[in-house]
Amino acid sequence: MDAFRLREEIVNQYKSYVKSFINIRDQRIDNEVNRTVERDLLWPDPLIQINPKFQTGESITEFIDQGILEPEHRTSRIGQFFLCFSEWR
Repeated sequence: MDAFRLREEIVNQYKSYVKSFINIRDQRIDNEVNRTVERDLLWPDPLIQINPKFQTGESITEFIDQGILEPEHRTSRIGQFFLCFSEWR
């Protein structure tokens, strides 16, 4: 997944939505509003942060083995998602 491309797609969809209900009769104001929308001044730039590394704990498999999580989490979509990360550590 390319986060920047995703942001661009979301902004373009939102831009299209915003333009769909703007109907300004005065051409000068309409031009200025269109310039503002096209220059992306209505939404912030993407925020990029570096998150701290957190201490790793027990894996999903270990929680299942200890009876903390139900065994069906081994095969559920969310369980499979987290299992791939627990194997990774």
